[in-house]
Amino acid sequence: MDGDRLVASLLAALGAASGIPLALAQLDFAGVIDVFGIDHGDVRPGLLVLAATGGALTSCVVAAVVVGVVLSLAGIPAARTVLVAAALAGFASALMLWLPAALAILAAAYLLDVPHQPSKGAR
Repeated sequence: MDGDRLVASLLAALGAASGIPLALAQLDFAGVIDVFGIDHGDVRPGLLVLAATGGALTSCVVAAVVVGVVLSLAGIPAARTVLVAAALAGFASALMLWLPAALAILAAAYLLDVPHQPSKGAR
């Protein structure tokens, strides 16, 4: 296995792991699950629907990143496209909170695209 692919996979996995609490917090605020004990108080039902939708979308984005990690480990070129799409889709679901995860995922996608230079000893 190529070292760049391994590092890219680890970076993307880090991005996915940092996106999981975002999805859980959104779903907890909406009252779908109770992980952190967030009380939504006296908010309108429309806001709870938006929070639940955002949490579900963020969960799908995290799942897409995991697919990108598996594709990267397998050496499939589509991994870069999947990771870039997931990083950009994360902005739609969690906007500014997604930024650290997106940077890690985009760095992984960049590493997958770097052309390999032949070593000086090989000819």
